[in-house]
Parts: sequence; C-alpha cells; structure tokens
Amino acid sequence: MNVFHRYLGAAIVALFIALFLWGIGLRLLRRDTGPGALWALQHWTENLLVVQTVTGIVLLLMGRRVVSEHDPVIWLHYFYGSLFPLIAVVGGRIAGLRRETREYMGITWGAFFALGLTLRALQTGCVRFGEDLGALARCLSS
Repeated sequence: MNVFHRYLGAAIVALFIALFLWGIGLRLLRRDTGPGALWALQHWTENLLVVQTVTGIVLLLMGRRVVSEHDPVIWLHYFYGSLFPLIAVVGGRIAGLRRETREYMGITWGAFFALGLTLRALQTGCVRFGEDLGALARCLSS
C-alpha cells in the first residue's frame, strides 16, 4: 500500500503538469473554451487526489509514518499532500465557473498551484530533511 501511495502521488503530479500545460496551450492558441477532455482529466485528477488522501489516512491509521519523529518537516507532508491541493483544485474550479470566457484558466492556475503542493508532498514523503532533490528520483525509482 505504501508503494501504491508513492506512485499514485507521482502520477497525480504528472496529471497536474498535463492540466497546467494543456491550459497554457489553450491560452496561447486563444481558445475561448476548453475541450471536454480537459474537464474529464481535471475531474479524474480530483478523484485520484481524493483516493490518494484516503490512502494516506489509512496508512497513517495503520501506524505508517512519513519520516522519523525527529524530522522537523513531518507535518508538512500531511498538509501539502491533502489539504492544500484540494483547496487549490476546488479554488481553481470555482474561479473557472465565475468566468464567462476562458473558464479553463481557473483550473489551469489551480493545477499549477496543486502541482507545486503535491510535488512538495512527494518530496517531504520521500526525502529526508537536508537531502538533495536527487534523493527524490532515487525514492521514486526504488
């Protein structure tokens, strides 16, 4: 289950990258509306984020901890991994609903912020305090 949680986190980061780049591409092409597939991808990314959060809660209840109790950033994983991305995604959706044209820009910026937050959650879950980002790649490849 721990491996599932780790790789699902990496997949969610990739989906947020795709959402952000897709939205930026639509903006550069000056499209007024986003295709239905963009909204479907955003919807499924939200669903996977909920699955990831529930999986993390189950792991926590099973006694699995992100890092040692002596690590000063242990609490960051829980916030970066669940609360903040959900807020960013929901905020992006609300921003998109409030616009009449280019509504996809709301989810584009929501995906951008959620991308940074979930990437940071992945880093705090995989990398010990003080290690470099190369440790993140080693964590995901193991």
